[in-house]
Amino acid sequence: MASFISSLAALDANALKRAFVLALSSWLSFVIASLLGIEHAYWAAMPVWVVAQATRGLVFERALYRLLGTAAGAILGIVILQWSPTVWQPLWMTLGVVCSIGFLHALSGVRSYMALMAGITVAVVVMPALLYSEQGIELAWARIQCTLIGVIVTTLMTGFSTPKSEREKFYQKVRTLAVDAVEASLLLLTSQDPKQWQQMVSQIHLDIAALEGQTVGMAAGSVDGHKRNAYVEALLLATLETIAAAQHLHHQVQRGMVISPEAIQQLKEVAKCLKTGRPLAEPIRRQAADLYPEKVSLARLRRALGQITRAEEALFAEKYPFWRKGVSVRRFEPMRDWMIARRTALIAGMAALLSSGIVYFTQNLAFELAATGVCIFSMILASLPRPQAFIRFLITGACIGAVTAALYRIGIQPHLDSPWAIYLSLVPFVLLAGLVRVIPSIANYGLDAIMCFLIVSQIGGDVISTDVVIQGASALIAGVVLACGGYVLIGQQSDQRARFLITQLIKEVEGVLAPDGTRQVGLWRARMARHVLVLSQWMGVETPRGTLGLFNLGYSMIAWQRLVAASKTPVANEAAVFSALISFAQQPEYCQQVLIRAAAQTKENALAAALYDMVDALAEAKPVLQFWQNNPSSKA
Repeated sequence: MASFISSLAALDANALKRAFVLALSSWLSFVIASLLGIEHAYWAAMPVWVVAQATRGLVFERALYRLLGTAAGAILGIVILQWSPTVWQPLWMTLGVVCSIGFLHALSGVRSYMALMAGITVAVVVMPALLYSEQGIELAWARIQCTLIGVIVTTLMTGFSTPKSEREKFYQKVRTLAVDAVEASLLLLTSQDPKQWQQMVSQIHLDIAALEGQTVGMAAGSVDGHKRNAYVEALLLATLETIAAAQHLHHQVQRGMVISPEAIQQLKEVAKCLKTGRPLAEPIRRQAADLYPEKVSLARLRRALGQITRAEEALFAEKYPFWRKGVSVRRFEPMRDWMIARRTALIAGMAALLSSGIVYFTQNLAFELAATGVCIFSMILASLPRPQAFIRFLITGACIGAVTAALYRIGIQPHLDSPWAIYLSLVPFVLLAGLVRVIPSIANYGLDAIMCFLIVSQIGGDVISTDVVIQGASALIAGVVLACGGYVLIGQQSDQRARFLITQLIKEVEGVLAPDGTRQVGLWRARMARHVLVLSQWMGVETPRGTLGLFNLGYSMIAWQRLVAASKTPVANEAAVFSALISFAQQPEYCQQVLIRAAAQTKENALAAALYDMVDALAEAKPVLQFWQNNPSSKA
């Protein structure tokens, strides 16, 4: 309590204003729905708490996708009620929930909210009809109307008072990160002290993951912002590839190969141009082979820097450069995690089927409330990137909300004798919820608490017995605990998930050895970069070093295979090298030994250099491979 009071005292005027607007929006939505005579008007007060966002664009975009998702879910729910016998309705509702959660993980950005709302609306429409089959359509329409009222009121009241996203500042951060990558590359190629560049490279790696995670939110609500996201992603991908290429060249320099002073000067020029925003006068030139016979190959670095300059120029152009030629850039592969989609769809589907089945067979009003809450919260957890991290918020918030609602229904509701008395009785609860929502440390508790309070309290509904109230509150809490338990038992733990992501990286590298593995290098780069990014976003500062070593290993494999294919004479030890590379993840030391022997016996300098590049990449990837090997069961 003391910490809550101190947090309240620390709130500034803007935060208090936002809390008041949230509370007023929720209260006004309920009053409007009630005055219109809509049954279960308290549903109108619920969308407020999830539609309201930190930036104006997100408010409008989430409101739009909530309306679209609600419409899709409502149509599906009404079809189920109209054309299916009651006994089959739980099954069809469950299939709707499963498909919605599957699509949620297939859609990117704010669009995934549409799939979430479709699943929630199906449950909200079908669940009451399991008790009141004759009034099913009426109840469904009432809840749809409430959702529309809540979304419209929230959008109008909070949207225009919410600040716009600071996209220009965000773009500057992306440009600054590209500058940092070029400067880190200079250190990698010129400094002999690893402490000077290791920390810088690790921080750049984390910053790329953090900025990519903010990209969609920054562009929300802006057509121009969404268009420019292509160049934000391209710039971030080029930044990642610049660091990877520089590490690759660093090892070549350590082996005695040479990078020309002219190339170093050109790198410095690239950094200056990015800092000042002026275009690069000319691309990075090739090094003179006659002056530097043992020169490193700048091809990868030159390509990455070329994408940085093209993407940076396009990103900061006054108009979105659809009409420009030569702005072809590579982006990350779209994020689609089918394993997580299957797991979360299974949990949400089982929660929907079991809870709706209990409602149908028991015909208990209290269980209907609990079942609705279980369906909603299991799907909300499914939409989160790390559901386990939010379980404590959900269970605590559900307990606070349900207990508070039970006390309200037992101690306050029976004494309210007029509509305005009911309206005023909601005021302190939404005000408190609004204040909690603007305090970052406890905001998640506030969201879950107010949602559960509204579900259990059913403000404006009929007075019911104390036993039924306690049953409803207890059932909701028990249902939420069971739904959370499903994510604990079936969901991925942090280390298991991390090892699974590393497995995906390893499979991408192994895929290079397939017969057509060297053909679609551009697509391979995009997939590999996405896997590196997702691992960094999942593990944060705990991400093991060496992921870019796997990136460089794949590049070196591609180079070696192309050289072998182009060779006019049989390549010595080709079969032994290929066999060793197949098991590089399980036996990296053995693989290195085979590669070193093969390089020593190879007469062609280019082939030997490619083999040594693989040796260096494996050494660089050692920490991430060791992390992966700690749990053999994760490799399946």
